[in-house]
Parts: sequence; C-alpha cells; structure tokens
Amino acid sequence: MEASMAEYIIQQYIATSGGEQALNSVSSMYTMGKVRMTATEFRAGNGNNASHANKKASKGGGGGEMGGFVLWQKKPDLWCLELVVAGCKISAGSDGKVAWRQTAWLRLCASANPSGKLATGFSRDSADCRHN
Repeated sequence: MEASMAEYIIQQYIATSGGEQALNSVSSMYTMGKVRMTATEFRAGNGNNASHANKKASKGGGGGEMGGFVLWQKKPDLWCLELVVAGCKISAGSDGKVAWRQTAWLRLCASANPSGKLATGFSRDSADCRHN
C-alpha cells in the first residue's frame, strides 16, 4: 500500500511539473536533506551481553547523530554527494569516467571506469583504494 501511494504521489508530481518530457529535459539538479545515523554495539561473550545489545537495538526512538547532505547531479554521469554527521564529512562523486570518495579518516580514493550510477558512490568497489 505504501509503495503504491508513493508511486501515485510521484506520478502526480510529474504530471503537475509538465510531464515526462519536461522531467527528461532537466539536465542538472540538487537536493539537500537531513539524516540521522544510529548504531548498536554488539559484544561477543555470554548471553547477558547479547540480550542487552538486542534490547538496546530494538528501542528505536530519537537517539543517534544528526547530520545533513547535499547531492548535486548533472546529466549524463556527473554527480557529487557530501554528507556531514557528527562533525565528520564524507564526499563522493563521479564524472562518468572516474569515481572518487574522500573521508577524514581515509585518504582520497579514486578508480577508473566506474559504473556511473549514483547508488554505487559509497559501495566498497566504486572507489577501491587497494588498486591505487
């Protein structure tokens, strides 16, 4: 139900924005947003620690570190993503020929022949430092 509702909302947005032709004519865009990152600590050992970690993980709620992101994209394959959470910045991007990523705790990593897809920006293989 949620998926069909989301699809309906997107279809309505496309229709009121000029249709598929107008959407396909867009050559550049950006978006900004907020993120919340949560983590759970799991410890090896007796069952008491494991059950404590599971209870901690299932609490949910408003914990975690808040941050934000900015994503720029330009057709056909140029994109850049910056994410800042808890004062730590991660950047990644691609020009369609080279994909790269940079963090404060790792050196700049780049790789030739990326897939060009935005979804692979933070994948382990998109900018594999082992080959540089």
